[in-house]
Amino acid sequence: MSRITPPPGWGAAPPPPAGSPAPPWGAPHPLPDVWVYAGFWWRVWAFLIDGIILSTAEGVLSLFFGPKINVDWQELPIPDASGQTVDVVNIATTSLPQAHPVSILVPHLHAGSEWHTFGIVLTLLPMLYFVLFEASSFRATPGKRLLRMEVVSLTGERISHLRALLRFVIKAFLSFPLLYIGVLMVAFTQRKQGLHDMIAGTLVLRHTKPAQIVPSPPHD
Repeated sequence: MSRITPPPGWGAAPPPPAGSPAPPWGAPHPLPDVWVYAGFWWRVWAFLIDGIILSTAEGVLSLFFGPKINVDWQELPIPDASGQTVDVVNIATTSLPQAHPVSILVPHLHAGSEWHTFGIVLTLLPMLYFVLFEASSFRATPGKRLLRMEVVSLTGERISHLRALLRFVIKAFLSFPLLYIGVLMVAFTQRKQGLHDMIAGTLVLRHTKPAQIVPSPPHD
């Protein structure tokens, strides 16, 4: 990128692979391509959109596949001088001055054994969402795609499922839990990379195609 300095948040695209055809003799030399990296707030908005989509999907799944919750009521006596207990029916049919409620009803919730399976499904859903979308031909989740962003490798290629999984695991267990430091790094690193991007070797671009910097003519 000789004679051209990209602005903050931009960077040079990788050089073409060896063996690529050279431009025809006499043709004007094209301007070098640059990439525009997705900044912190762009990625926050994309994450919020993905969060809404995931929450909606989890709500729909819970309606059809969620466990049935049963409530059992247990009456526990409260010791007094008489040692008697009064249930809800007796309280409702007895005049207030004569009623002496000395027991309480304790609810017990039973979700059934399928609750554990449903909990595992809800845990795996975000992982499948991010990994499958970012490693697909879309190169981005729906939230990123709506904001014209994509996740690529350091050479601009589509990432593999293994790399997308590594990126998600680091983000879920390091970037977010450690006081969001791994996420806040996006605002301060040169190529707008979070901790998960640095470890997985990924970049988040704001354009599906590289842009170009056109140098302005010198002023007289």
